[in-house]
Amino acid sequence: MTHSSPEHDIKKPKLSFVGSIRNSFFTGVIVALPIAVTLWLIIKFVDFVDRSVKPLIPSELNPDTYLPFSVPGVGIVVSIIALWMLGALATNFLGSRLIRFGEGVLARVPLVSNIYGTMKQIVVTMAQQKDQAFKEVCLLEYPRKDLYAIGFITSDLKGAPSKYLTGNFVCVFVPTTPNPTSGFLLFVKREDLTILDMTPEEGAKMIISGGMVTSNEDLIDPKK
Repeated sequence: MTHSSPEHDIKKPKLSFVGSIRNSFFTGVIVALPIAVTLWLIIKFVDFVDRSVKPLIPSELNPDTYLPFSVPGVGIVVSIIALWMLGALATNFLGSRLIRFGEGVLARVPLVSNIYGTMKQIVVTMAQQKDQAFKEVCLLEYPRKDLYAIGFITSDLKGAPSKYLTGNFVCVFVPTTPNPTSGFLLFVKREDLTILDMTPEEGAKMIISGGMVTSNEDLIDPKK
C-alpha cells in the first residue's frame, strides 16, 4: 500500500486562460519595450545627425538630390569621414600648426574662448583618464547620515579644493535617478567610502531603473 507524500497532495494552482494571456502579454511588453526604445533612440539620433550634416554636403555629393527617396545615415557616414580626416590632419605637422593658429584666434574672442577652453580641458582630461575614470562604484552616506547613495569615483582630488581639504579625498559623482547624466560632485575621504563589487554598467543600470535592475541576470527572465 502506497502513501502519497504531502508534497504530492498539494496541487499547484493553475492559471486561468485569461491569466495566461495576461502574463504572456506583459512578458511580451517587457521583451519588446527595450528593443523599441533602443530602435527609437537610434532613429532619432540618425535623423538628428542627417538634418544637421546633410545641408552642408554639396548637392552633387548628396544622394537626396538625385534619388527619389531620402537615404538615412548619410550624415553619420560623412561625420565619421570628416572626424577621421580631422584627426589625420591634427597629427600632421602642417595641420597641427593650423589647428594651433585657429585655437589662438578663438582664444582672443570673448566668451567663446572661455567655452572652448573649458570644453577642451574636459575632453582632454577624460581622454587621458579613460582607463581610470568611473572604474570604481562606491557606496556613501548621502544626503545625510543613515541614508546611502551609489556613486562613481572619478579621480583623486586635485586643484584648489585640495589645498583646503587635507587627507585622502577623492572626487565622487553621484548620479540622479532615472537620468544619470545629471548629478552631484562630492569630495569624500576614500576611507569613508565602501567600494562595491559592481561594474560601472551594473551601477548605471541600478540607478536608471530605480533599483529594480542590478545585474545582467535581472534582465534574462522577465517573469522574475
